[in-house]
Amino acid sequence: MDILYLILLSYVCYMVIVTIGITYGYHRYFSHKTFKATAWQEIVMLYCGLLCGLRSPLGWVGVHRMHHEFADTEKDPHSAKFQPWYNILFSLWRIDSIPRKYIKDMIRNPRVTFFHKHRYALYIANAILWFLIFGATGLIVLSIIFILAYLGFGVLNLFGHDAEGPANKLWVNIIAPFEGNHKDHHEASIP
Repeated sequence: MDILYLILLSYVCYMVIVTIGITYGYHRYFSHKTFKATAWQEIVMLYCGLLCGLRSPLGWVGVHRMHHEFADTEKDPHSAKFQPWYNILFSLWRIDSIPRKYIKDMIRNPRVTFFHKHRYALYIANAILWFLIFGATGLIVLSIIFILAYLGFGVLNLFGHDAEGPANKLWVNIIAPFEGNHKDHHEASIP
């Protein structure tokens, strides 16, 4: 398979999966409750979110809600003002614990807790399935999706804020789809 084709295929798969799993799933639906979804839609969003770097939906939502409450302060879990740029870009920042108040609604959702508890086994099972269906190409595409997801999250967190706070950067949409309007998102005061 031509390497350029493989890269393009991986990028297209990434954009679809991250849009469903992170942009609309973890972010708009689970973190901000901006629309209603059925249990099956939740499962699809959780599955796609899982493929984007094995992030727990509980952790992702909790950290994002903390980020909104404490944006650009020392309590912001991934503020580029208070951490080295490479920690943000490569998602190397860590948080010791997430206060329960940020995830209490998530803990009550059995689909969320299932994906949280079984994310590693689900990811491995998915990798085996992709290998059985698509061969080595499936594992390469899955690996590229994983890498792009970490970089996309890092790019958004690093460049989605500037000296004045949250910033709109349309080019961020190239790797973090529909997230380049970061300032508008923060100003909307979404709970």
